[in-house]
Amino acid sequence: MKGTLAILLLAFASSADAQIFMMEPVSSSRGAWMLDIGGQMAQPVGAFGTNVNRAWGVGIAGRHHFRFFRPLGVRADVSFLNYGNERKSVPLSPTVNRVIVDMRTTNNIVALSGGPELMLMHGPLRPYVYAFAGYSHFYTESSAGDDDGADTFASTTNFWDGGLATGWGGGVRIPFNSRSVNAAFDAGVRYTHNGTRSYLVAGDITDRSRTVGSYWPNSLPTTGNSKL
Repeated sequence: MKGTLAILLLAFASSADAQIFMMEPVSSSRGAWMLDIGGQMAQPVGAFGTNVNRAWGVGIAGRHHFRFFRPLGVRADVSFLNYGNERKSVPLSPTVNRVIVDMRTTNNIVALSGGPELMLMHGPLRPYVYAFAGYSHFYTESSAGDDDGADTFASTTNFWDGGLATGWGGGVRIPFNSRSVNAAFDAGVRYTHNGTRSYLVAGDITDRSRTVGSYWPNSLPTTGNSKL
């Protein structure tokens, strides 16, 4: 399965990032530092896209641009994406069956990556391009909590798989000033190739009475699109 995600992923053929808020460069004797935090939307493509419609999450990026050549820098990204959810009200146990708990299952992707970046550092529009390599981690987790969804008292990871993720991205930053901080709007695209991953989607786990639920993981190349 091939695909693309903004941060992270099985395999995504193309992706789009749009970072909502970005701290403008903080200069030092060694260069400029920047921090980005924003929401993300990922659009899987290829085989992964047949099983998953979209993924939503958040990403954080740290950037450092060198003083000797300001357009050149390095960046590190961390992202979290959720691509599926299930929720059921079930008895606490076969014997304590008058106590109902809320059982939730989520399908998620966490990605860590880093690489070089080129960016125009001055002007009202600041385009940039970058490449990256890192690690993407797909996992499915189930938890039990109060039936009002307030507190979780138990959880387990049902399945996970991970490996090398590579890709490239680009976009444009539009700086603006507020009274308390220098900030910018950032819109871009990101392509992430995660290779072949095994993963679960909503409905893959079959519950069985008195035994652990069973499942048959998907194993396909994965690629996707992501928007921040």
